[in-house]
Amino acid sequence: MAVGLALGGMLGTGLWLMATALPWGRPRPDLALRLRWLSAQGRLEMETAKARSGGALFKSSALERLLRPLLEDGGALVGRVLSRAGIGTANLERRLALGWPGMSTSQFYGQKLACGLVFAALFPLMNVLSIGPFGAWPVWTWLAGFALGFALPDWMLEGRLERRRTAVFMEMPSVLDLLAIAASAGMSPEQALLDVSRQVSGVLGDGLRGVVREAGLGACTHADGLRVLAEREGVSDLVSVADAWQSALEQGLPLGQAMLTLAETVRDRKRARLVEEGGKSTVRMLFPVAVFIFPVFLVVLLYPAGVELLGLGG
Repeated sequence: MAVGLALGGMLGTGLWLMATALPWGRPRPDLALRLRWLSAQGRLEMETAKARSGGALFKSSALERLLRPLLEDGGALVGRVLSRAGIGTANLERRLALGWPGMSTSQFYGQKLACGLVFAALFPLMNVLSIGPFGAWPVWTWLAGFALGFALPDWMLEGRLERRRTAVFMEMPSVLDLLAIAASAGMSPEQALLDVSRQVSGVLGDGLRGVVREAGLGACTHADGLRVLAEREGVSDLVSVADAWQSALEQGLPLGQAMLTLAETVRDRKRARLVEEGGKSTVRMLFPVAVFIFPVFLVVLLYPAGVELLGLGG
């Protein structure tokens, strides 16, 4: 009896292992897909497509399954309506790839629609809860809330792009110094850019590595890649780097000296920008000081004097 049970268990275990090892329900391997991964251009295109598809929009898997299709369908509908009305942004996909990686246009419009509906729903909810300084909130405030929420993702995207441009601008002096050092060490311009792109991190480092990769694939020259990078990032100083690069190649001018001159120019602009930002911070501090600190300061100073003058203390 025991031997029979043992043999039956061994047979069942073997059958179970064989059944689980077979690719039941699994997709068959795609030879064309594997061949595309073997080529540099195909791998670059597939990585770009994967980045555009984006990751999860919600941390909860249940919300991801329930709300993501609604947001994408609603965003696609809003995008079609705006494009037919002629108010759609033509370069929205490019701006999203820079400022909001992984966010598609349909998801972005879906986010705008969701924010607008949430902001608009706040006012009817406050009417139900009897929250209002002047009575019930009228319908025009609902529409204003929807417009505010609908425009909020655009402001967030513009803020992300501005922070990205600032990061590129702040990283430029160090990159130019490294290029000048590499060129002064006897490296060719191509080798200098390749070496610097491997050492630099951040937004500008990623962009330089992309330029080197595309130039290696033969898609463009290094100078054209730098111009495309400058146009994409919206930093005019990168155009000067591309011009200096082209002059060094065509006219035989020393690249190191040109990079040092550009680095000094960018540092001067960086100092000016820091001073400008400091002045803006001073202006921004006026509002909390005038609204929250100054009235309290006046009350603390004037209340004892007022009490003494009016004779209320005796």
